[in-house]
Amino acid sequence: MASNPNDLENEVKRLHAQVAALRQLLDVTTWLNDTLLSPDPQPERLLSTIMDAAAGLTGCESAAVLLWDENRNELYFASTNSNNPNAPNLIGTMVPMESIAGTIFQSRLPHRVDNVAADIRHYKDVDKDIGFQTRSLMGVPMIARGRVIGVLEVVNKKRPPFSPRDEQVLMMLAQEAAVAIEVARLLMALSTANREPVRSRPA
Repeated sequence: MASNPNDLENEVKRLHAQVAALRQLLDVTTWLNDTLLSPDPQPERLLSTIMDAAAGLTGCESAAVLLWDENRNELYFASTNSNNPNAPNLIGTMVPMESIAGTIFQSRLPHRVDNVAADIRHYKDVDKDIGFQTRSLMGVPMIARGRVIGVLEVVNKKRPPFSPRDEQVLMMLAQEAAVAIEVARLLMALSTANREPVRSRPA
């Protein structure tokens, strides 16, 4: 029995899209590695590239990186690439652990929410503070050296719903991003330590 030509055409399109996504992911991974080998890894630029890739690969309006502050035991917005003029006000904002992002962080599992309005975990204060409407959201844990360091989120899928492929690609990107962020942190700490004056010991 011959396969339906339309089905075959759709499958070819799906495979082409998957290959294109993997190529883009490889390009981003290569860029991250090259940047980490540079004298100045520039963490802000790392985050910006990660978010642009996340939104592009999943077909979303924007993305955000939330990181865990070990000193305050809080999950907070570290960066966002939203073009909302008030989006910069989110930076540093703490997110409750009962939120969707908090659930992702604690469970270490990805979450796809195609109708945010129907999910009681959605932290509405974020939208209210910047005059934004989150319609859909997908987030994945960022894990480095077996430890969750944050959450990578994409919002407002342009052609909903989120697909398993979207989730898989975002998980792969988050894994690379988490390692890159950890390495950048270590390099910054080492650079700071090297700049500190060495105190001589008393005779």
